[in-house]
Amino acid sequence: MTRTLPLILLALLAQGWTTRTHADENAKLPTPQEMKKWIDAELDRDLRLWYPLSVDTQHGGYHSIIDRDWTLQPYETKGIVQQARMAWVAAEVALRRPEWRAELTPVALNGLRFLKDSMWDKKYGGFYWEVKADGTPLTDSNSEMKHAYGISFAIYGLANVYRLTGDKDALNLAVETFRWLDKHGYDRKNGGYIEAFYRDGTPMLASPADRPDVVKGKTRELLGCKSMNTHLHLLEAYTELYKVWKDDTLRARLEELLVIMRDKVTTWPGAMRQFFRADWTPAATFVSFGHDIECAYLMEEALEVLGRPEDAATLKVCKDMVDHSLEFGFDYKYGGFFYDGATFGAPADTTKFWWVQAEGLNTLSRMYLRYGETRYYRDFVLQWDFLSKHILDAEYGGWYPVTDADGANPRGLDSRFSQVTRGLEKAHLWKTAYHEVRALLNVSDTLEKIIAKEKK
Repeated sequence: MTRTLPLILLALLAQGWTTRTHADENAKLPTPQEMKKWIDAELDRDLRLWYPLSVDTQHGGYHSIIDRDWTLQPYETKGIVQQARMAWVAAEVALRRPEWRAELTPVALNGLRFLKDSMWDKKYGGFYWEVKADGTPLTDSNSEMKHAYGISFAIYGLANVYRLTGDKDALNLAVETFRWLDKHGYDRKNGGYIEAFYRDGTPMLASPADRPDVVKGKTRELLGCKSMNTHLHLLEAYTELYKVWKDDTLRARLEELLVIMRDKVTTWPGAMRQFFRADWTPAATFVSFGHDIECAYLMEEALEVLGRPEDAATLKVCKDMVDHSLEFGFDYKYGGFFYDGATFGAPADTTKFWWVQAEGLNTLSRMYLRYGETRYYRDFVLQWDFLSKHILDAEYGGWYPVTDADGANPRGLDSRFSQVTRGLEKAHLWKTAYHEVRALLNVSDTLEKIIAKEKK
């Protein structure tokens, strides 16, 4: 099946860029029942590797670095993104898989305690970006940055721990965090959020002269800009919080974030811009295929929580983003989504990241459930085929961080994304169980709905 391209791409085709096709259009596809069996087996294996190993029983929270063979390694810091994601995962699995509830409820509460006791700034409020491994602050200086991206995951994790346990400390801290961010970061003129702050909540709109590096891991964007990535995860976090706290201001912010992601961040023909000025004037940037397909899922989820799951305008944008990513970012030779590229044309970075493959698997299954188009199921099967053969570590279990386009040369994240350079760590500040476990949970449940639908 050859994909039909817009006429404006004829020049690209003339230069030798060709459409991608399925390797074997007539190949017999595994049934949804077979796919669910494989997905469930991988979910069970993955969870047994992460827990209880990842739990830091001495200092609280979760260990930062776990090697390829699942041995714990020394580390200097713990990060808010990592800690909050791991708390969310423990709570989500316990909520959706009763057989794990007894084991993972204490794990989720362990995350709550570390967030509350060690990562929350008791002097100024808000969450530190990083703390020392034992939970003590890195510095008492006001120049220590806080970031809306990290804070979004704190809200995300805390709300889910509350949904599982009913522990009021989790809800109260999630609400206090939302109010802290809304007070210091909400842009009442242009909408959306300022993203970076000094420790006391003062917006950080330019890199301080004595801190050219500013925040480890959050320096790719210019301070003072708004980013797709932060607002995507604020949408995710506010969706989670609204499940348990039906506040009018929160709902208004969630509705606004949905419109921002749909109408300002996403543009024709279904791709998200990455960076913006304060007034949402877009910058010329690349397309991140993984974020586009993840956003399609998160916007659908937000619609469900807001009580309007069939919002046609938003669902059209979701479909456009998935179709665009398949057109320009999917590898029909080997399977898997590439990392990034231009809006039209061949991908720029053909490496394949674990989190992109997880999000692709999740969203493709949902697209088939919603639209029933065989092409989405074929792409879903091809996605799983690549992931299961090349991203999953056959020897030790778990997921490799990155591979080449053909699945060869598994390796760790490079210096653009992480301070960790040793190689194939299964866990570090930017790699947790979050993407893979969420995807496997969602895909398993989606396949169950597909099986039930096909029986009718």
